[in-house]
Amino acid sequence: MSLYTYRHAISNERTCYWMLHRLRWPKKVTCPRCHGTKYWKMHDAGRPRYRCKECHFHFSLLTGTEIQGTHLPLTKWVLAAALFSLGISSHALSREIQVSQRIAWSMLAKFRKAIKSSQILRKLRGSVEVDETYFGGRAKGKRGRGAGHKTIVIGFRTRTGTVRALVVETLKTNQMKKLLKQQLAQGARLFTDEYSIYQPVRSWGFKHRQIKHSKWFVRGQTHTQGIEGYWGHLKPTLVGRHRSVSPKHLPGYLAEADLKHNLGLDTDFADYILRQLLSNNKVLPTK
Repeated sequence: MSLYTYRHAISNERTCYWMLHRLRWPKKVTCPRCHGTKYWKMHDAGRPRYRCKECHFHFSLLTGTEIQGTHLPLTKWVLAAALFSLGISSHALSREIQVSQRIAWSMLAKFRKAIKSSQILRKLRGSVEVDETYFGGRAKGKRGRGAGHKTIVIGFRTRTGTVRALVVETLKTNQMKKLLKQQLAQGARLFTDEYSIYQPVRSWGFKHRQIKHSKWFVRGQTHTQGIEGYWGHLKPTLVGRHRSVSPKHLPGYLAEADLKHNLGLDTDFADYILRQLLSNNKVLPTK
C-alpha cells in the first residue's frame, strides 16, 4: 500500500488492530507456544485475548513478537513502518509520530532487527560481482584501503541484480575464503578487481575473472560495475539520511538497504516489515 492508502489503517486504534490481526493470522488464530488453533476468546480493555485449549497459554496479538509489551498505540507503529519504508531518520520520525527521539530510534532498530532475523542467506549462484568498500568519516592519515578508522564492507551482486553487503573485521586470505564459501555456491563465477586478496579464488573452487582497473573498467562481460554502482547509491543515501552510522549498527542499515533493493518497487515494503514485526520470534515460557 502507498502512504496515502495507510491513512485508513491509522484512522483509529480499532481499525489498525484488525489490520495487524489479519497480517499475523490470515487464516486462523494460532497459539504462539504450541501452534494450536483451538482457543477460548476473552476481552481485555477492548482487545481480544486468547487462551489455548491445548496448552492453556494466555496470549494476544502481540505475544511473542518484537513489539510485545509496547505501550505505544498501534497506529504509531503502523505509521512508523510506512515511513520507514520510504526512508527516515529517528529525528524525523520522532517529529512525525510525536514521540521522543530515543523511542523513535528504538522503533527503527526493531524494524531493522526484524529484517535481519527474517533474511535467510541463501548462497548466491551464477555470476557474482565481489568488491570491498569502506565506511567512515574523513580523518587525517591514510584513506581508503588500510585506513584504521574505516569499517570494511564486502559486497556481492549477482548479474540478475541481487545484492548483499556484509561487515567484516579484516581483509585476510583465510577470512575471505571462509566468507566466500559461506555466501556463494560452489562453482559460482566471480568477477573482481585485481586486488591480491582475490588471487587464490580459483583454488577455493570458484571460477574467477578479474578486471584490471589500471587498464580497463569494462572488458566484455568482465567488470564490477554493478556492485560499484550499488556503493555509489548506498553511501550518499546513508550520509544524506543519517549523517553518520556507527560500526556497531552498520549491519542493520546494510540489511535494510539490501532488502529494499532486492524486493524492488513491486513489493509493499511496509506490509513486509509489519509481517516480520509480528512474526513469532520470541522465546516463550515452556509448558
